[in-house]
Amino acid sequence: MRQLAAILFADMAGYTTLVQENEQLARVKRRRLKQVLESTVGEFNGKILQYYGDGSLSIFNSAFDSVRCAIHIQQQLQEEPRVDLRMGIHTGDIIIEEEAIYGDGVNLASRIESLAVPGGIFISEKVNDEIKNQPDIKTRELGYFELKNIKEPVRVFAVANAGIVVPGRDELRGKTKQPSNRLAVLPFVNMSADPENEYFSDGITEELLNALTRVEGLQVTSRTSAFAFKGRHTDIR
Repeated sequence: MRQLAAILFADMAGYTTLVQENEQLARVKRRRLKQVLESTVGEFNGKILQYYGDGSLSIFNSAFDSVRCAIHIQQQLQEEPRVDLRMGIHTGDIIIEEEAIYGDGVNLASRIESLAVPGGIFISEKVNDEIKNQPDIKTRELGYFELKNIKEPVRVFAVANAGIVVPGRDELRGKTKQPSNRLAVLPFVNMSADPENEYFSDGITEELLNALTRVEGLQVTSRTSAFAFKGRHTDIR
């Protein structure tokens, strides 16, 4: 069965080390995490599809519900016994067959979760676009990241509600592969007095993109990503 879903990965931070140091406490924390997940995911119209080791995979019908659920879970887990949890969310196409779930959306959600910090909730640009007009959810952009086995750079946001950990980008060092020979062509600006000439400045941008993509060994950011900055005065980083 194929469907569109908001995919939430959650994973306990430091669980393996804790098992070695205090097996009893590790079991208590894992049990508490499972209780919070099972009492909260359904409340926000979600479904837990898999448990794996010290983590879980849940799906929701909407990005809004998935983010609200994640916030609620993190806030509950701040109470003792505290559980340090990393969470990542993306919306995409998934395939469910018997007890298996897979698809590009699942892979990307998993990579975003692996990038997250304990106590944090990281979301993809796609999820952020769907929830950015919700007054009770705050987010902060972390920038673009090149994630393992993901072809295009991914723009990541951190949920910034009270009690949710929001790291600086420099704290995420070592989590991603290093970019090399990559560039982006930002949209040219029509500086003529006639707005009808805008097709000309757009055409220059596209011609440069087309020419550069033919250069061997050079990775060029896609047109869709580049034109997302058209008409915006965003920090160049």
